[in-house]
Amino acid sequence: MSKSGSGQMLWAPRHSGWNLAHHLVPSFVLLAFLAGTGVYALLHERPVLATGLLASALAVLMGVVAAYRRPTEDQAATTAAVGTSTGPRAATCFPMFRTSPQWAAAVMGLAVVILVATVALSARLLVIHSYDPMVLIVLLTVFLLGIGVYVLNRGIRMARIAAASQDPGVYLTRSRIVLHSSRGTREIYWNDLEGIEPTDPARHRPLGKRGPAWIVVRHRAGEAVEAKALVILVHELTANPDQLMRTLEHYRVNPADRAELGTAAALERVRGFIPLP
Repeated sequence: MSKSGSGQMLWAPRHSGWNLAHHLVPSFVLLAFLAGTGVYALLHERPVLATGLLASALAVLMGVVAAYRRPTEDQAATTAAVGTSTGPRAATCFPMFRTSPQWAAAVMGLAVVILVATVALSARLLVIHSYDPMVLIVLLTVFLLGIGVYVLNRGIRMARIAAASQDPGVYLTRSRIVLHSSRGTREIYWNDLEGIEPTDPARHRPLGKRGPAWIVVRHRAGEAVEAKALVILVHELTANPDQLMRTLEHYRVNPADRAELGTAAALERVRGFIPLP
């Protein structure tokens, strides 16, 4: 069996404890600002403004709690059945984080509260009271609407994962790669692959020194326009991203070995791709 566990790690180990808190400092600052201004507005009898700000603070707090709820140890690859466009197939699965329906519903509920409170606040100050200076109200409205839309988008992604019957993860079958994630379900055949690369969004490095944010599986040149690249979000993985990357590369360049995917033989091989610290 192929062994490449001694190779250099591309992604830093998963953070926990103070290390995780250190990377969430901007979230803590935003949480303190929103909570502080929300309490100030409440004490000065501005209930609508306080509702929007405190709901935003609670949404940020839930995001921080969700980060701490992630497992600190990498989950091992498993053998699982996966639904594909041509029926169920046996696969080797690299798991991803799954959100509970209750958590997703709470996040979406907060998003609705933020948006409704923002619309009510802007209507009250701009239409009823003609508040001046108007620029401050416009800026506040844009700020709260931005938070509300972001939280709503996050809630929709969480709900998509929570409602799916298939566990989220990257599934490798003999014929294709299937991705079940917060962005929905995608699949790409091994024979259609052009390449696999770790990368970040254009002009943005959301994970910083912890490693690239994406593993991008690209179609061959000349494929149909609608055949977009398959993007694996590294922060959603509970499996080891280095192990996943090496596994993908191995089966891309060794098509004869794909027959073992979905079997114990594949798991034995995959265990050899765990990077050494």
